[in-house]
Amino acid sequence: MKFANRTFIVSGDSSGLGLATVLDLLASNTYISILDHSPPPESVTLPSSHMQYIQINITNVNQIQKAVDMTAQWTEKTCAPRGGIINCAGVGTAAKILNTSNEPHDLDLWDFAIAVNLTGLFNLTRLALPHLVKVKPEDMPDSEHGVVIFVSSAATGQPGQTAYAAMRGAMHSMTLPMARCNKLSQSYISWSD
Repeated sequence: MKFANRTFIVSGDSSGLGLATVLDLLASNTYISILDHSPPPESVTLPSSHMQYIQINITNVNQIQKAVDMTAQWTEKTCAPRGGIINCAGVGTAAKILNTSNEPHDLDLWDFAIAVNLTGLFNLTRLALPHLVKVKPEDMPDSEHGVVIFVSSAATGQPGQTAYAAMRGAMHSMTLPMARCNKLSQSYISWSD
């Protein structure tokens, strides 16, 4: 896939791997719609002509839809066709299934981790795909319309990562069926902390 002069929605990109992804893509003359609850740090200089920041709560489907619509409008202004969705948003939650007092894993913590790390990414992808599949396929052998990338982690096997591991396993499992249904590239990125 060619990244230059294409627009990518990147979630969770105000820090960590998401921010590194944004910086790398911007170096390739890519347009980025940054969706995050916090703006990128002021210490990082980002070219305003090639990026827009939209504050969202990734667990709020109405905010996600509004951000997707705003990104679609922005691509019309920039004339940079959509290139894909890069899902970096995530939270690390640590809790053993039984703590040292033999109390069970907190269900609110489980629900929060699943809402951010799985349901939020699913909603962003499903709401952005109708725009992405309308993009004229690239003149390449696979004739893809764009890419959807789910960023994962090697932390899934560590003690206390039950919710995180369950969510990442579900995320991996949904990636291939999405790609097959939508002629999108299937991508996995593994990240070890």
